[in-house]
Parts: sequence; structure tokens; C-alpha cells
Amino acid sequence: MNLSVYWRWTIELFLILYLSFRLFSITKGSSLYSVLRFLMVFFVIAGIANFSGLKELNFIWKVILIAYIGGAFIVFQPELRRLYVNRAYHRPDSASRFFFHSEEDRTKFIDEIALACQTLSRKKVGALIVLERNNDLRDFLQTGIAIDAIFSSELVYSIFLTESPLHDGAIIIKENRIIAAGCILPLVEKTEVKKLVGTRHRAGIGITEQTDALSLVVSESTGKISIAVQGKMAWDIETNTLKKMLKILYRKV
Repeated sequence: MNLSVYWRWTIELFLILYLSFRLFSITKGSSLYSVLRFLMVFFVIAGIANFSGLKELNFIWKVILIAYIGGAFIVFQPELRRLYVNRAYHRPDSASRFFFHSEEDRTKFIDEIALACQTLSRKKVGALIVLERNNDLRDFLQTGIAIDAIFSSELVYSIFLTESPLHDGAIIIKENRIIAAGCILPLVEKTEVKKLVGTRHRAGIGITEQTDALSLVVSESTGKISIAVQGKMAWDIETNTLKKMLKILYRKV
């Protein structure tokens, strides 16, 4: 056998085994794991058919394989979304659940989120923004659409425009990244609160009752900004006050 061909086959085999291992490790414990095992059997049979020169069988296997992969992407779309959210949640550049590289980074983020709320308030665009602190919010992340983008006031404004399909849900932020949008949150059930506010404010309070997260709510009808923590909400706050509150509350504890 030609030496260059031998090394090419060796490298290809190594890459296939490595990628297979990575896929199995990522999907282990999910329903996609059994699908990948079935696909591996397909690949082995297709390889044997190709090596043996069985062209008709090889063609049939390829058609079946393409149809199976296409169907798997459709059927397991929610599972793929969940895996993507989990990968985004555990970014390799995050040293902990709540972390900024410097105090300057944290201050810049707070200024940017205050600017976003100010813009939404001025234009009376309703919004619900959740800031993760120490409690894990993955259960709520999986009800929305994965974004995994650096926070910016422009992006937040575009998400909450009424033309956006994600405007009705909440965005969830980890550190300075928008992890997901269109998320569904638990609603506060206190009778006195239900009579006073709408769904967006009830969700903003509800998430802070069940976790240690912070939530920011911009009213669509009045443009007023509110912040909730530990099941309590401060209403109609100014931008400078919001900055001061976030500097106290949005830090590692």
C-alpha cells in the first residue's frame, strides 16, 4: 500500500472516531444518543458496501441515510435547541456562574442595560429582562430560543419590537450575554398583585420569587421602568436610580 494513502486513511479514521466521540459525549443522556448509535450502524454498513463494490446496496443505504438524517433534524429540533442552550450556558470563557473580568466590564454592562431600558421606556416598547445571579436558570432558558450574543441596547430593542416573534417573552442574561429570548416565566399568584399589574410584571416578580435573579420590566402602556428582586418590585424608577440599584444588586455574592 502507498504510504501517503495509508497515512491519509489513518488521519481520516482518527478524525471520524474523534468526532463520533465528541457527538456521543455531547448527546449522552438525551434521546439523540440512540439516534447517533443507529447512524453509526448505517455508516458501518455503507462503508462495507462501498468497500465491497456493491453499488446498488450502497446507493440504497445513502438514500435511506439522507432521509433518516433529515427526519431526525425535524423530529429532534427541540432536543437540538436544548443542547445548544446548554452549550451556550457553559461557555469555556466563563470561570463561574456569575463573573466579569473586571469592575470596568461590569460598569460598562450596567450602563448599556440602563441605556436599553431608557430607549425602550422612551418609545413605550414593553420588555422583560432577567439577569441571572447565582441560581441556575436553565429550566427557563429551554422555554425560549437560544441567542447567545453579547448584550447590546440595539439588539434588545429589536427583540422587543412588536414585529419580533420573541417580543412577548423574556430575555435571560448570564454575565453580559443574552443566552435566550422569548422565555416563559412563572407568574406571581398573589391576589393583590394580580389586580394591579399585567402578565409582564407578574412574570417579572414571579421569577424573583423562585430564584435569586433580578428582573427589569418596561411597561408597554406607560413606558415606566420597574425592577424586581426577591419577590418585591420597585416601580417607576429613573435611569440613574436603576444604575445605582444594579451596581449594588448585580454582583457576585
